[in-house]
Amino acid sequence: MFMLTREENNIESGTYATKDTDGIIIVQFFVDKDDAMCYIEQLKAVDYDLHITEVPDDAIDKLCDAMGYAYSVAEPGELIFPRFENLEKILTDL
Repeated sequence: MFMLTREENNIESGTYATKDTDGIIIVQFFVDKDDAMCYIEQLKAVDYDLHITEVPDDAIDKLCDAMGYAYSVAEPGELIFPRFENLEKILTDL
C-alpha cells in the first residue's frame, strides 16, 4: 500500500489526511502507486507538496487504529478526487 507523506519514504514526517464533515480524520491509502501519483498531481495544483511512502499492507490497521484515525483504500484504477468543498487538509503525525 502507498500513502502520501511530507517526505518521501518517511511516515514519521507526517501523513496526508482529511477531515470529513463530521470531523473524522481519514488517511488515504492506495493499492497502486500510479494512483497515488495521480492524486498527488491533483493536490499539486493547489500547492500541496507531498510524496509517496510505501507501507506494509498488514500495518495499516494497526497504524490507524493506534492513532484513532479512519482510513480509506483506493483500489487499482479507482478514480478519486480531493473534495475541497467539504474536506479539510491536515498533515498529521502518525
